[in-house]
Amino acid sequence: MPLTYQQALAYIHHFDDPYLAALRDHGKQTWGVATMEALLGRLGNPHLAYPTIHVAGTKGKGSTAAFIMQSLVESGLRVGLYASPHLQDWRERIQIDGKWISEESLSNLVEAFRVYAEQTSSLSAFEAATALAFWHFARERCDAAVIEVGLGGRLDATSVIEPLVAVITSLSLDHTQLLGDTLAQIAAEKAAIIKPGTPVISAPQRPDALQVIEACAEAMGSSLTLVGRDWLSQPVALTLEGSRALIGKPDHLEAYRIGLPGAFQIENAAVALAALHEVDQAGLMVAAEGIRAGLMGAQWPGRFEKMSDAPLIIIDCAHNPYSITKLIETLSELAGERLLTFVFGCMADKDIEGMLSNIIPVAHRVILTQAAPDRAASAQDLFSIAERIARSLPKSENGTSRRRPIDLLFFSTMAESVAYAMEQASPDDAICIAGSLSIAGEARGILMGKHDGINGLFSKSKLKDV
Repeated sequence: MPLTYQQALAYIHHFDDPYLAALRDHGKQTWGVATMEALLGRLGNPHLAYPTIHVAGTKGKGSTAAFIMQSLVESGLRVGLYASPHLQDWRERIQIDGKWISEESLSNLVEAFRVYAEQTSSLSAFEAATALAFWHFARERCDAAVIEVGLGGRLDATSVIEPLVAVITSLSLDHTQLLGDTLAQIAAEKAAIIKPGTPVISAPQRPDALQVIEACAEAMGSSLTLVGRDWLSQPVALTLEGSRALIGKPDHLEAYRIGLPGAFQIENAAVALAALHEVDQAGLMVAAEGIRAGLMGAQWPGRFEKMSDAPLIIIDCAHNPYSITKLIETLSELAGERLLTFVFGCMADKDIEGMLSNIIPVAHRVILTQAAPDRAASAQDLFSIAERIARSLPKSENGTSRRRPIDLLFFSTMAESVAYAMEQASPDDAICIAGSLSIAGEARGILMGKHDGINGLFSKSKLKDV
């Protein structure tokens, strides 16, 4: 009998997760490109059947990929998008023209794929998913595909492609157990997607990261376009519904409307615009009006996404200190002086103290919760760290006390956390839910009414003024 959708997903997931395998082996990277090259060879090298744009980075790669994809679609092209991990539904990872692969299509694809996979030893779940995406785009005769790197770049399964342009978005410390604990080491992993003679577009980078990217581009004989130097962006108006900005080369800035809110999305849009310029120069026709429509119409859920107006509810996938800092800056710009409740949960291997040290000074209430994956930090452990940070905050200028008490509490589930945050908030308050993709995805499901238990009894909670 043909595979069902659930059986197809189970088949993909029965392969090992290389990230978790590396963590089990104390950070040793166990993956590479040899397995992918062998598998893709059996499939007829589908990744070479259409032009590609390769997007790596720590933050902003998903939004940048979405801007590029939508602009190409609006230019009349049939465009694949491969991105990971997913926010709520696995099918988000494989899209054509912004539409997820259907359950039936994925089932049929996996059914046909199994015979090739069974000839390939040591295949990982991510390699299987990547090969499925490449094969799907070829079978569906895509004109182009935007491919987001999974982890790093040097040994990532996506690095087998030969792109028209390589894109590197903002870099910061993340996955340090696997990619290195300095920004230069991480930049070297990401910049390894640069292929000989392939144009490179980079977001503004810190000096140590930029030095590595420049050296990699020079070694590969690749031109480097740096946003902030060769392409500029200037905010004109920032709102919760999107932004207006001037973007372009230094001698010719043009006005654009950007549908994703936040100043950081203006930077991502500038990176996408510079990449699209190179794509057009390479011969893949990109229409000027297609770019305008793409920057305005691109959707990327879970990235400073407004879920409610009264109270204002924002969900975001920020999951390291740098991205939390940018999230707080955006909240300050767009949410004003509203009392802020932060619902926070993250993976245990992240820089928890760094993230909470940024959140606690600006929040009126912080609710700690536990993400779904096994490697998530427990709500109680997060609470203990938050309580210690809150007690260590400096006194106010008169030396008597801090600016105000902070409500700290924890719940063992996201449903309880979201329900409590909404019960306590007034219409003029703001709630921000962040810390991991899992947290953002689960919260989004709850707020969209696609999660059971939001009306359940609260359990394992603790409330203190500190």
